[in-house]
Amino acid sequence: MTDDVQFSGLFNKSYLPPLDQPQLLYAYFEARPGVGGPSVRLPLNFSLVLDRSGSMSGPKIRQLREAVRTMIGRLEPTDTVSVIAFNAHTDVLIPATAPHNKPALAERVGKLEAGGGTTLAPAMRAGLAEIAKNLAPSVASRLIVLTDGQTTGEAECREQADRVAAAGVPLIALGLGSDWNEDLLLDLAQRTGELGDAYLIRQPDDVGPIFDQVFTQMKVVAQELAFRLLLVQGVEARRVWQVTPLIKDITFGAVRGRTVVFGLPELAESGAGFLVELLVPPRNPGNYRFAQAELTYQVAGAGAQTARVDLTAEVTTDPHLPRQVNGRVMNIVEKVTAFKLQTQALDDAARHDIANATRKLRAAHTMLLEQGETELAQNALAEAQRLESGQGVSLSLIHISEPTRPY
Repeated sequence: MTDDVQFSGLFNKSYLPPLDQPQLLYAYFEARPGVGGPSVRLPLNFSLVLDRSGSMSGPKIRQLREAVRTMIGRLEPTDTVSVIAFNAHTDVLIPATAPHNKPALAERVGKLEAGGGTTLAPAMRAGLAEIAKNLAPSVASRLIVLTDGQTTGEAECREQADRVAAAGVPLIALGLGSDWNEDLLLDLAQRTGELGDAYLIRQPDDVGPIFDQVFTQMKVVAQELAFRLLLVQGVEARRVWQVTPLIKDITFGAVRGRTVVFGLPELAESGAGFLVELLVPPRNPGNYRFAQAELTYQVAGAGAQTARVDLTAEVTTDPHLPRQVNGRVMNIVEKVTAFKLQTQALDDAARHDIANATRKLRAAHTMLLEQGETELAQNALAEAQRLESGQGVSLSLIHISEPTRPY
């Protein structure tokens, strides 16, 4: 553990039975800001590209104005923000500026009024131009796009996303309601690399909470993270998942014999978590260190730092002790299992195997419901019902996020 980043690791079990065959063991690792983490976050440099077309009228535009004002209110003097409004035309409401006069910026946000059509690409170009004024490795830059409708010029939007990617800026795409192009927004985000992301905002009331999550994900406390897990002789790593901020299988390329190695470009204030599925060979009774994990990272003003953790477990003949499990780790294992079911359902749906797809989605619904993830469980059930009624999959299934996100 260090002052800047807290690094921890634990097994789902502290006690194992002395079996004569290999047994499964899960290791969960987490990196979070330490005592000094949030105070040394990188300055932000971001542009909000906001849809103000006619379909945004009413509660949508009102909630959007409030969410933007709230985000501006949370900025530090070292941050830079710009706001681009678009319909059929693009206007720079707030050029790239430090938030020294927040009331004045909030007043400009009040000029967001709905009306007109939807042309996104020129607004993306204008947003990138504002970001470029302060682009540097020492700041966390983002282009945030929100829309609730279908845009003209999709090919040009993709060209702009490629320019955003070439500048090294992640794109965060926010789709509000149900009338926007899911495939397009997801593609725009994915074109900008692993930090690009897409969010579904179902209701206007969800705009504020989603903006809050996006803001938290932009608050970078460390960069250039490198994770290394060294396994003792005989222990095998079978699968590796990133769990937070998004669930995804990263096994390919990460497992290298007795070592698990992967990197992250940055650590946000919300932290990062990883789950490793291990196969442990037979052992006689006794205490064993099965693995050692190491995390190296860069912190602004402090240079490179390293944190290490040893993972141990006891092989015991006591029949009761191996029944004890770490509830938190097992909850994460179950969420990853639900994620796998939904991913498999997506593959089944792509092959038009609707029966298997809906069966897996309903199984994921049951698992998430048992974990208390009510909203995510309902999302999985809704996707099953969509497929059964002949509709295609939605962004909720195409892009599956970490289960605690109110998707």
